[in-house]
Amino acid sequence: MNISNNLKAIEEIKSDILSEVANLYRTLADYDELADYGPVESSISTIVAMDYILARHLGITFGTLDARVCELLSIAEENGHSLENEYNDMSELKKYIRQRA
Repeated sequence: MNISNNLKAIEEIKSDILSEVANLYRTLADYDELADYGPVESSISTIVAMDYILARHLGITFGTLDARVCELLSIAEENGHSLENEYNDMSELKKYIRQRA
């Protein structure tokens, strides 16, 4: 892939991520009234997928990204992040990522 095509793809991906984040915020504004959580799941899934694709276009492998996420989750655990302390979010996500590898 040539550099100019890759730069174009990166800009498109960044735009898609920002648009989907805005869509998610709009959806969450009415979250309590939603009978169907599908739009929230769809937005979050799109954001996660596009983040992985952006990383790939920046030369970061999916495995490297997973490892870095686990590293950051470990740091949050060690520092007593409130979401870890109250809900075990960081340790649960880290365990999930490591199991799928």
